[in-house]
Amino acid sequence: MELTCKQCGSKFRAALELPLTRAVRVACPSCGNQMVLKPTSVAAGASPAAQPSVEPAATPKQSPQRIAAVADEPRPFRQFLGEHLRRLGFTVEYFETGDPTLDFVRKTRAELVIVNVYLKGKLGVEVSEEIKADPTLTNTRVILIGALFRANRFRANPTNLYGADEYIEEQIPEKEFRSIIRKLFPQVGATTEIAIEPREYDEARRLARLILSDIVIYNAGKVERGIRENNFFDVLKDEIEEGRQYYESRVPFRVRQDTEIFNETLQQFVNMKREELQRAAAQ
Repeated sequence: MELTCKQCGSKFRAALELPLTRAVRVACPSCGNQMVLKPTSVAAGASPAAQPSVEPAATPKQSPQRIAAVADEPRPFRQFLGEHLRRLGFTVEYFETGDPTLDFVRKTRAELVIVNVYLKGKLGVEVSEEIKADPTLTNTRVILIGALFRANRFRANPTNLYGADEYIEEQIPEKEFRSIIRKLFPQVGATTEIAIEPREYDEARRLARLILSDIVIYNAGKVERGIRENNFFDVLKDEIEEGRQYYESRVPFRVRQDTEIFNETLQQFVNMKREELQRAAAQ
């Protein structure tokens, strides 16, 4: 069904089965505002398929939301992490450097910190070490972000990784990321989670990222040259076309008709790598 966020006015789709038989929570993918959808009371003779009424989530008494900090450069992957954390019941704050992240975590006792190992200034591994050394933050869980597409890939056993509780790489599939969060916070698995889009859209995004990963891993030299010479789509034309054909063979036509997931995934990667090169050149 299509909904409109009362806070920011964005319209979005929520995968809900009507008629509603109980109250469910829906988060706006644009601003994170949460709403509670309640079944309308059915008067005598009224249709049981009446449309649900929408109320702000603040009306019912709820336990405080979990607090998460994501320390990473502004890019689609950071938004991906924040979006899925909000869907799982977290409030999310974004940071680009280590010291403000630590200040926020110490002030709020944030329960989750996701931090890039390559942060400017204080490295992500240093942030992890300081959090784990602070006795007041024993309940704070730390996830380090590595980089799948860097030549010097950062790898180590997460259980020995500067005290971090988990380690993920860029382009992690949604299902795997949510599984990690539920492992660190078992209570999350018991809550009601409403998918903003049907599962087939999430699966299409996951497939597009897996195809991109294959292209990058098996054509590292061409990928680097295409990024540096600003002709990525020309240099990798054959590989991209092969990946596109596989994507289209696995993704339902209605999803491909409504979205540009495959093209957007490639373009986001190219934009991210170009920004990395620009920042490196400016240093």
